[in-house]
Amino acid sequence: MKRCVIFGSVDIDFPVEKMIRDSDVIFCADRGWKNAVKHGIKPDFIIGDFDSSEKPDGTDADITVLPTEKDDTDTYHIAKTVVENGFTDVLMVGLLGGKRIEHTFANIQTMLYFAKNRVNATAADKYSSITVIQNGRINLPPMENKFFSVFSLGEKANGVSIKGAKYTVEDADISNDYPIGVSNEFCGCPVEISVKDGALLIVITEKD
Repeated sequence: MKRCVIFGSVDIDFPVEKMIRDSDVIFCADRGWKNAVKHGIKPDFIIGDFDSSEKPDGTDADITVLPTEKDDTDTYHIAKTVVENGFTDVLMVGLLGGKRIEHTFANIQTMLYFAKNRVNATAADKYSSITVIQNGRINLPPMENKFFSVFSLGEKANGVSIKGAKYTVEDADISNDYPIGVSNEFCGCPVEISVKDGALLIVITEKD
């Protein structure tokens, strides 16, 4: 497994440093470098147009300055670099929530890009973690005091199965205009989620 971590600019109010491994390669999107440094994490690569942050000084990280007018977001540019360099797993932090909800949605689309390229990506904040699968399956360990939700990321996801949860389904079709998969529950055993044709967004959240 070759894993990297992508830091975004949304404030990180949880001990993300406990999630970092010594072998991780650290990418920072624009102002994300401040999040990494704040939590004692040394960036390896800092990539962005620096429209929301000054370019960092006094670092030995590899810095790439992107044009401010471009098609790719800073994070999507990093995602393409990640895929091109053969990373198999990605942890994304500082990329959910905040004031710019459109960036959260853009980052979910970026996770779909990862899934289509067979890269396992997880985005996490203080309260939730999300992942995307495309024509595949995922196994979740039993989790106490958690909900999980399953949504179609395309017009329709065909052949969806959920096993081991409170609410199960076998070979069903779900669409992106009906949130039938919201707030499912663990039952003390592993949960298997699979889709034959399509993409699923899987969200794990804390119970109130």
